[in-house]
Amino acid sequence: MGQVYYQCLLGMCCNDFAMIAADQTNTHGVLVLKDDEEKVHKISDSLLMGVNGDAGDTTQFAQYIAKNIQLYRMKNMYPLSVDAVVHFTRRNLADSLRNDAPYKVNLLIGGYDEKEGGQLYYIDFLAACVKVPYATHGFGGLLSMSILDRFHKPTLTEQEAYQVLTHCVQEVHRRLFIKLPNFQVSVVSKDGVKQMPVIATSTPGQYH
Repeated sequence: MGQVYYQCLLGMCCNDFAMIAADQTNTHGVLVLKDDEEKVHKISDSLLMGVNGDAGDTTQFAQYIAKNIQLYRMKNMYPLSVDAVVHFTRRNLADSLRNDAPYKVNLLIGGYDEKEGGQLYYIDFLAACVKVPYATHGFGGLLSMSILDRFHKPTLTEQEAYQVLTHCVQEVHRRLFIKLPNFQVSVVSKDGVKQMPVIATSTPGQYH
């Protein structure tokens, strides 16, 4: 699980949306294989899942959850709520812990509900789960928590939240010895899921 801590997931939710950012670096040992890996997956029109961990586990687990959510909607003609998807995901992760080869993944699940608005859930590889206003995974997340604590507000706009995450990433670039040059950012709101510009080392920031 050591590799997981060198990756970084950042997330926050506000009244009207949830936003997740994830580094795009794929490594093997001391080698960088890719710097454009997608670690934030669209689970449905109202759900995002940010995943870090072992490369094979992240892709397989995210696809397994997404396909089962789609199957449920096709069979029953209505989608699962955000809470239901979170509990389904946690149950599958908890069940895998009892197998010989458990999934080695950490998750942030962001969703939008017409009644609840933006929602964010933190789930770790031991299947601990909690609903939070903002959350992080990895060493880069440890450097970002104070920034999120200071600047997070439920009333932020999407652009303001993007600027806060940009500030977090810039702090990771400055202070973390592991190179994580690019961060994928996705947001889910009443308008569905959309991609925000990638936060790179050259992205200008607003906060100091």
